Amino acid sequence: MRIVLTAMPAFSHLVPLLLPVGRQLRDAGHEVVVATGEAMAETVQNFGLDPVVLPELLTMGDLAREPERHGARGLGEVEDRRGVETVGVTSEIFGGNFVDVLGRRFGEQLLEHVARPDLVVREGTEFGGYYAAEKWGVPSAVIDISPMAPYGDVLEHLNAGRAHFGLDPIDDPWQPMRTFRAGVVPELFYPEGARLGSARQYRVPAADPERLDPAIAELPDRPLVLASLGSNAPMMLGERPQLLETIIETLGKLPVTGVVALGAHRDPRDWTGVRTENVHLTSFVQQQTLLPACDVFLTHCGFNSTRESLYAGVPMVGVPMFAEQPRNAARIAELGAGLSLNVEDATAPALHDALLRVLDDRSFRTAARGVQRRTLALPPLSQLVTDLESTL
Repeated sequence: MRIVLTAMPAFSHLVPLLLPVGRQLRDAGHEVVVATGEAMAETVQNFGLDPVVLPELLTMGDLAREPERHGARGLGEVEDRRGVETVGVTSEIFGGNFVDVLGRRFGEQLLEHVARPDLVVREGTEFGGYYAAEKWGVPSAVIDISPMAPYGDVLEHLNAGRAHFGLDPIDDPWQPMRTFRAGVVPELFYPEGARLGSARQYRVPAADPERLDPAIAELPDRPLVLASLGSNAPMMLGERPQLLETIIETLGKLPVTGVVALGAHRDPRDWTGVRTENVHLTSFVQQQTLLPACDVFLTHCGFNSTRESLYAGVPMVGVPMFAEQPRNAARIAELGAGLSLNVEDATAPALHDALLRVLDDRSFRTAARGVQRRTLALPPLSQLVTDLESTL
């Protein structure tokens, strides 16, 4: 088969899941191309796959910078609050921007620059591949990188996009995923309304193991708490982020060893904020390598971080900031695998109480280990290729 892979042109949307699937499809003998923006073309090539550059793609960054020009929905007020309070994704923001504005542009670019394939494989937040597949009359499959996005609440936006491409309206908001949806967490993680009878779940193999920073390996043997707010934290929190200072201060008052990732663009040698004896500061941490040794993960609850923590059986204290992070954090709390605090509520006393509770109450680790155990029973991601071939 000739297969086109589509994803929003951002590392977290493209690299962790879609590109490994693309490489497996290629190794199975299929012709695979990855449709993306110029900024991600080299990344695709380095993965051993062939990119097709779509020259006029839009990103959420473009929409945030010029919302009126691009017809973005609900982003102006969000930009004023980001990093100060938790701003979750709404049906208006997700539907109006991902499903409608970004999806339309991506679909137009695909139809203009890509020859009709036999199959489209897209990550769940990228809807241009869905529109193009419907227009081409070929099946599409979804790699679900965002299980908590409000897919069930965007039918109006979905039909607006379909009308734009001359497609008939539908009455099922889950129709874009019903042919084939591949999840990478156990079905337990999905709320009941988001569980599809046709969906499959797979276990993502661990990345090539990275050697842990020896400085972290030699830290004192106390309960270990890793704190990382993701690659977007510097952009979200500014030059002197109060939240990171609060985290360091709080960990400093607990009987733990803390490791705090400040962000790739922050050199801990230049950190002018609070420092404590029991907290190790670093720009970057080998997260997948370190998580199995942790007692608690303090996280922004991006899906990749959430998934990695559950795979390692580590309970979480979530401090979500934006997008679907609040929904991920709420789901973790519902499952009993951690606690969640909004950014505006993440004071030093509140963080202290949440961390101490998760450290002391074994039920949180038991719940996280339960999800881990269910994950271990999932078929490996390599099975996805066989399933795709037999289904489509």
